[in-house]
Amino acid sequence: MSSPYILQINFIIEQMNIYVALVIFITGIIGGLLNIIIFTSLKTFRRTSCGFYLTVTSIFNVGQTLSALSTRILDSGFSINLTNVSWSCKIRTFVAQSCVLLSLTSMSLVTIDQFISMTRYKHFSNLRLAHRHIIISCCIWCFHGIFVFLYWDAPNGRCTSLISLGYEKYLSYFYLPVLLGCLPIFIMITFSLLAFIKIRTLASRQINIVRLSRDRQLTAMALSQVAFTVFVSLPYTIFNIYNLNTVTTNQDEYARDQLIGTVTVLLYYENFASSFYIFCCVSKRFRKQFIYVIFKIHLNWLRKLSNNLKSNQIAPSMELSIDGRVGKANVTIHDVSIQTS
Repeated sequence: MSSPYILQINFIIEQMNIYVALVIFITGIIGGLLNIIIFTSLKTFRRTSCGFYLTVTSIFNVGQTLSALSTRILDSGFSINLTNVSWSCKIRTFVAQSCVLLSLTSMSLVTIDQFISMTRYKHFSNLRLAHRHIIISCCIWCFHGIFVFLYWDAPNGRCTSLISLGYEKYLSYFYLPVLLGCLPIFIMITFSLLAFIKIRTLASRQINIVRLSRDRQLTAMALSQVAFTVFVSLPYTIFNIYNLNTVTTNQDEYARDQLIGTVTVLLYYENFASSFYIFCCVSKRFRKQFIYVIFKIHLNWLRKLSNNLKSNQIAPSMELSIDGRVGKANVTIHDVSIQTS
């Protein structure tokens, strides 16, 4: 029988998977959709490669939240398992893996693009290349997802990877610690620092003030998101590396590790849910853009649409007949009659 200590930890894990995860889910969906609306509504973001990368990142963040976090909440918090059959297990894992990898790839490309745009190679920072980079990334990670359909299943009603020594080693030693942790963290930190140094150099030069303001905004948004990504990814990465080198046989220690793992995973999900709120905190211009897009563009559009619907109501038909004499007109109004059988 389980000890009171284990039962208490299991209860804490269950409550965290309900309430904490639910807050992350709701704020993540709302913030992600608002990001997409803002980025697609303003030329500042639509016509720049950095804005395009941020838009793509927001799209895949929403996809990751919907595919991975929602099923985690239902399963761990409410004991509703939607991945207890083979096809749903494979699709959920494929979508979740693809979204998280594409989100991290897009965010890494943001930092690289920001640095390149401030150097003499800035001609490589353009929308055409950005579109190509995302298409290539989608092809690579979709191909990577083929292994999900080969090695993931739900044999006992639980979605898990099938026993395969090579694939298990790949997940444990490369996918979790490297692809989801060390590699994107290294790329983001390196190019963010280079971009930060470069933007400080450009600030002291006589350059277009509009472009400088836009670059500062995008750089501040990108660097802040990168800093937060590193902050929430490090505990998750460290815990995965710790698991590789630790074999736990004691039940109390295993329960403790489960609790730590839950905390690091939920913290990691914040990476996909907090970008909108980070952008609002660090950029006054972004806050103004948010207000402008929501209240000036879309709210006015909804008002115009509502007024058009009201003005198109059915009115009585009128017939104007003019006889042969000048200046005399007869107007006949025909009532609308409804016949009932």
